[in-house]
Amino acid sequence: MLKSTRLAIVLLTLFVHSVVGASTVIVNPFRCEMSATAEQQLSAGVYLNFSVTNLTKQSLKLLTWYTPFEGFLSKLFIIKDNEGKPLTYHGIMVKRLTPTAEDYLVLPPKEKIAITLNLTKAYSLTSGKYSVQLAPKSWQYLQGKSQLTSQCLVHPLNINIR
Repeated sequence: MLKSTRLAIVLLTLFVHSVVGASTVIVNPFRCEMSATAEQQLSAGVYLNFSVTNLTKQSLKLLTWYTPFEGFLSKLFIIKDNEGKPLTYHGIMVKRLTPTAEDYLVLPPKEKIAITLNLTKAYSLTSGKYSVQLAPKSWQYLQGKSQLTSQCLVHPLNINIR
């Protein structure tokens, strides 16, 4: 009897560990890309290109809040100078209530949308070297009637401003 009880405990322990240790595969519905010309003239503006591609076979509705597609209405980027000091965001910070249909951007299946932003509109840039990365935020989107979230991950860029 004792032997079968131990076996049951061992089997139960193995089952619990296998469930606790299980991994979940998350498929990100977006591919995000960020690019910029490595050398830019401050007098002409400092531009960054951003795009998102819908990787799914159905249309998605992306809430534009806190994404580059709404422009500078929140801190979108983390920009650091050559010494690693972050620059202060000087743009607008908008408080919001409930999103309306106009706050969503329709992303057709397998399609890419892009925007170009002038970083000097929200950050005090001077001549020098900078790293630019997208601020980590959860993006909200609608897939059918389901409201979901995802993060858009991109590698930091290095820009030299003259």
